[in-house]
Amino acid sequence: MLLKQKLNKIQKRLLYMILDLLPDKLVLNLQYFATVGRKLNLKNPERFTEKVQWYKLNYRTPLMTICSDKYLMRNYVADKGYSEFLPSLLGIYDSYNQIDFTSLPNSFALKCNNGSGTNIFIRNKANCDLGVIKKTIDSWSKVNTLSVGREWSYQNIKQKIIVEELLTPEDDFQIENGLNDYKILCFNGNPRYAWVDVKRHTDHRRNFYDLNWMQLNVMTDKPNTDSEVPKPSYFELMLEIASDFAQDFPFVRVDFYCLNNRIYIGELTFYPWSGCVQFIPDSFDFELGKAFKLPFITRSREA
Repeated sequence: MLLKQKLNKIQKRLLYMILDLLPDKLVLNLQYFATVGRKLNLKNPERFTEKVQWYKLNYRTPLMTICSDKYLMRNYVADKGYSEFLPSLLGIYDSYNQIDFTSLPNSFALKCNNGSGTNIFIRNKANCDLGVIKKTIDSWSKVNTLSVGREWSYQNIKQKIIVEELLTPEDDFQIENGLNDYKILCFNGNPRYAWVDVKRHTDHRRNFYDLNWMQLNVMTDKPNTDSEVPKPSYFELMLEIASDFAQDFPFVRVDFYCLNNRIYIGELTFYPWSGCVQFIPDSFDFELGKAFKLPFITRSREA
């Protein structure tokens, strides 16, 4: 088993080395065909998933990198006047060895500033295994969002470890299943659609909604919920904040959590699913694509 794992790691490293040598456009074409089973149209993109690939290749501004960095994004949010909606920052470190766990509270969240799904949630410090935590954090340095997805906004981020307050809901259901994660899709300065992820730690499900919180008959890689998800408290405030952020980008997804009678800003994302997902029905891919008006190319030689 150990030999097989080592061989798999070697194969993955070789794959990344080969991909690193290939041009961005070729890699995106290969990735798109491999995941959704059709050719990528970059000359005249109509689908949302195609326009996300175009976005990676052609729209590159320093602000996107700032907002993709989960640490620097906090400064952007504060400059917008929304620092009260951020989880409290407990520390920022370059490596595991710098973390002074004795100074941290009993519960906290560890996050990588340039990854997706790179989180560790500590509910009781006395019961945590520091060896496992170190191994997990060390593995984050091997995550490469550029080799396959070519997600440009992460390219110039210096990896760091963030320690934030742990968002703990009052009800046991969300503690066990994970917080509901509300995501607002914004196109050319305006929120247009929302989705919510529920039971992310157990039976992950996802619903799509219009801005009146009417559920849409849409699915992606997660099934819909079996029962109705209530409209979140302060949904209008979420839309207001998302609209403010949306003024700065042709497309951005703004994530929120709503718990204990307040909202928290999660992150800003520019390439959901890395632009490789199958919508059911397929027509929704085109519907989102119509909302996404592509900007003028801003890519420079230095980008």
